[in-house]
Amino acid sequence: MNYSPTGVGRRDFLGRTAGVAAGTTLLSTLTPTPASATPHTDASHPVRTRSGLVTGAPAALPGVTVYKGIPYAASTAGENRWRAPQPPPSWQGVREAGTWGAACPQPVTGIAADKVPPLSEDCLNLNIWTADGSSHASRDLRPVFVWIYGGRNSAMWASQPVYDGANLAAKGAVVVTYNHRVGAFGNLAHPALSSEGGHGGSGNWGVQDTVAALRWIRRNIAAFGGDPERVTLAGWSHGSSFVNILMISKLARGLFHRALLSAGVQYTKDPALGHVAGGYARLATAEANGTAFATYMGATSLSDLRALPADEIVTKVYAQGAPAAGTSFGNVLDGYVLPKSYTAAMKSRTEYDIPVLTGNNKDENGASPALTMTVAAYEAYAATTFGERATDFLALYPATTDAEAAAQYNNYARDEERVSTFLWGTQFRATAGNRSPVHTYWWTHVPPGHDTTNPIEPADGAGAYHGAEKYYLFGNLYGTDRPWTAADYAIADTTSSYVANFAATGNPNGHGLPAWPALRTSKPVSMELGDHFAPLSVADTETKYAFLKGYLEAQVTEY
Repeated sequence: MNYSPTGVGRRDFLGRTAGVAAGTTLLSTLTPTPASATPHTDASHPVRTRSGLVTGAPAALPGVTVYKGIPYAASTAGENRWRAPQPPPSWQGVREAGTWGAACPQPVTGIAADKVPPLSEDCLNLNIWTADGSSHASRDLRPVFVWIYGGRNSAMWASQPVYDGANLAAKGAVVVTYNHRVGAFGNLAHPALSSEGGHGGSGNWGVQDTVAALRWIRRNIAAFGGDPERVTLAGWSHGSSFVNILMISKLARGLFHRALLSAGVQYTKDPALGHVAGGYARLATAEANGTAFATYMGATSLSDLRALPADEIVTKVYAQGAPAAGTSFGNVLDGYVLPKSYTAAMKSRTEYDIPVLTGNNKDENGASPALTMTVAAYEAYAATTFGERATDFLALYPATTDAEAAAQYNNYARDEERVSTFLWGTQFRATAGNRSPVHTYWWTHVPPGHDTTNPIEPADGAGAYHGAEKYYLFGNLYGTDRPWTAADYAIADTTSSYVANFAATGNPNGHGLPAWPALRTSKPVSMELGDHFAPLSVADTETKYAFLKGYLEAQVTEY
């Protein structure tokens, strides 16, 4: 029995409901052997999930099998739009999980057609990489590494080669990536939705998709050789914000046991949280945006909104000249998924006490090797940002020429980001009273050349840019056309070994690796990854650290 492809073409946005992900085939001719009699996974043997049997395909590396596009929840179209994810469909026979599932509706303008997967609201699917010979016996189960993609509403899907999990699987992890709702579909809050849901809030649908994926993993991952008691939830940028939220939320408590936040976390009074992906809107603000969205879309009820074609929503929300009111979608302090602010979670000691690995990159937070800045603009920034302490700032980061102004701004931005991450770690340990270790990093290596393979990557990234470490965390340099060097392969091997160790034990350290010290609240030190692998101070001098710490702690707004 075969399912025919149901996704709309690559160039369309898709808003139609499909029974299964595009390109999936079910075969009734393969006879599964009970798991107890076949204790190893490989591409040819069906694996039994709660929904039915699946077979995989050879992965990018020999000895690893990948299972693609397995649904972990039902379609989000129609009445399921802006509702909590519903149970996944079941099937008869054996499902060939050899084709990537559909991505969720989003703008794809400017992305080459051959790089865009089918787009559909039937997009809640996941992918699993596991080494051949993975045992189902409880004593042999492997750690599970779950990755959440980042991005800003476009090029957000799990099938990009930069997220390929074969290398980490070869290093002993079972790797899972998944698609979740994004943009208006993933974040709309509205008074009527808050009333309908029964929790007094709305939004965060993509985070709820994450919880559904984690629940599916809890129930099924052992069949793929994964240990449901050793799950690392990891993400980059927007994905990192989901991890941060779920370290506070009760919805996923017990479903993951370590957290990796790549670009990353900030001290909970850092003003950057007012505009970065890791921030959030308060419910009233998000609901007002939702009300404006309904007006902009010409809808007077939830039924009207749910009847709109998905491609119409995408087209209008991301149209040039679209109004700011009604088209801004991000995380929401809804009182349910995110029950309290980041600061309140720390102070109330309700932050999830699990091992954390987190860090940031040299050329983000406003820093860039291409930055230009005049002395006048630099001094104006200092006056606006630091007020009466601007003179102190300029004494620590002096500039008399435009070139010096750009260089000193970069130095400040890099110090500030490391200090902010360190202060988050001190909150996690001291304020929240947690005992689990925190390991922080500072990424410094610049990927060579250009990337035309992965739409989420800038074709010509500036320096050690936001997200540059992803290739190396996964160790999947084979997933792009960049001109990698021997040094890149060595850096990727070391970095992905840290990740595999962290997934296995909650500690990145291991035999033959440079020692990575855990955070100590009394010692402001991080770990450089990339060009070097060694501890480094979070600021150039103790005086700079004291200044930046004082500036951040003096902020009035708490997130």
